[in-house]
Amino acid sequence: MTLNRRQFTGSLGILMLSALSGNAWSSLKGVDNRVDSISLYLVNVTKARNFSHSTWHNRQHIFIAMKSGKHVGWAEVLGSKNDLDFDIAKWGVFLKPLIGSGIEEAIEFGRKEYFKGNWNAKNSEPALMGLYDLLGKIANKPTIDIWGLKGNKPVPAVFTILEREVDMALEQAAIAKEQGLTSHVKVKLFGEFEFDLQLITAMRKFFGKETKIIGDPNRGYKHLNSIDEVAEVMIKLNEAGMDAVEDPSELDKAGWIELESKVGKLALVPDHIMRPAHKGIEIFSPEMGSYFNLHPNTMGTFIELNKLASKIKESGKGLMVGDSSLIGPACTFWQQIAIGNGAAWVEAIEKPQESDVLSKCVTGSATKMNSKGEIELIRKKPGFGLSINENKLKKLSDKYATV
Repeated sequence: MTLNRRQFTGSLGILMLSALSGNAWSSLKGVDNRVDSISLYLVNVTKARNFSHSTWHNRQHIFIAMKSGKHVGWAEVLGSKNDLDFDIAKWGVFLKPLIGSGIEEAIEFGRKEYFKGNWNAKNSEPALMGLYDLLGKIANKPTIDIWGLKGNKPVPAVFTILEREVDMALEQAAIAKEQGLTSHVKVKLFGEFEFDLQLITAMRKFFGKETKIIGDPNRGYKHLNSIDEVAEVMIKLNEAGMDAVEDPSELDKAGWIELESKVGKLALVPDHIMRPAHKGIEIFSPEMGSYFNLHPNTMGTFIELNKLASKIKESGKGLMVGDSSLIGPACTFWQQIAIGNGAAWVEAIEKPQESDVLSKCVTGSATKMNSKGEIELIRKKPGFGLSINENKLKKLSDKYATV
């Protein structure tokens, strides 16, 4: 399907028409921009990740290549955990209706399937990610420009530590220091006060006073009986060196507002309550915290994500872009969302200590880590600017399939 003005309808069309002008619009006219094929690459990661709710002994990442003529749109999703027999061909069946569709038509289809409830966020996000990458590459324009995002300053990267033993956490801290990632460090907490206190104390001693330390119990203190008890624990962790905390407990909107009033200088970071993006827009209130998390694999749709980000920033509150243990093409995607929306920090960074598949295959990227531990745009490239040697990727992947 060749795009023309008559085919741009609804909010998505209005948004795109406002940005696809001049050279970008001309580059789309008369172009046969159908989704020709979709390839899936499975990458198993065996580095354990520990949370208050569970342990991931291994995890299954799917790299997705969507092709339209000479263009390739890249995406990634964390497809499963603790499942080394994961069937990517079976998983990818939902993408089949996109084959043969025009890019704009496919984007509309994906959005409708999500809002109808036929797709969840782990379907819609990678599908739309690849399609928006294709859209930008066909238009010869960065996707964040098509979206109208204005931010261009480097964003501090967050190194995340997920260990149940202090000594092992310190080993990860040493890796962070080796990689120059000491401005922002996130530490997974476990809802066990004495152990969490040891972790935070050890991290503060190791990194010194300049590092911003973010704790994340993943609602691990929901066993406490009151907001006052949660606040008391958070204040003690703050005194030990924790600067900010995501999701300390299971909190509704009123609970976040009450807790925010009781934790003093500690920065609260609502996360789970902000998911998905279209619901986050409705529930957001600046009185809930200091920063608000956009969490990959849970936001659902990107027009709404950017609207939510804009609402947070306009309120004067800070924005963070989280992670879903990503190790591949989705990293640069979320990094550019963070840069474009002026986030305070971004957690979705490449993790060569966990998987080197991407670093062995990538031939070009629009983002890089600078000497200050920040993610910056090297230069703007069409789409999200990532190029990968598929022959190398196919050899290094655990499984390969086509849709």
